[in-house]
Amino acid sequence: MATVAGELSAAVPFYGPSPDLASVPNIKAAMLGIYGGLDTRINGGIPALEEAMKKAKTKYQIKIYSGASHAFHNDTGANYNADAAKDAWAKTLEWFKLYV
Repeated sequence: MATVAGELSAAVPFYGPSPDLASVPNIKAAMLGIYGGLDTRINGGIPALEEAMKKAKTKYQIKIYSGASHAFHNDTGANYNADAAKDAWAKTLEWFKLYV
């Protein structure tokens, strides 16, 4: 969404795959990426995404929770990690308070 909605001022994707790197320069929002440290499938794309955001001068921050898996914020799933979820939600609210 952040690559196509230039009116967004902030976004916080939780453990999602990277967008098409060619579209990263379209991002105008301040981005906070939330990831689980054990989510190797998704995390494999972080270095290239970070490089693309630096090149595009996108305001961003990446937070990786060690010991947390994919979907760690879903309190109905097996991968729920209460400590990581609580901290990630607090960081999300702080991010929106700062940039929205």
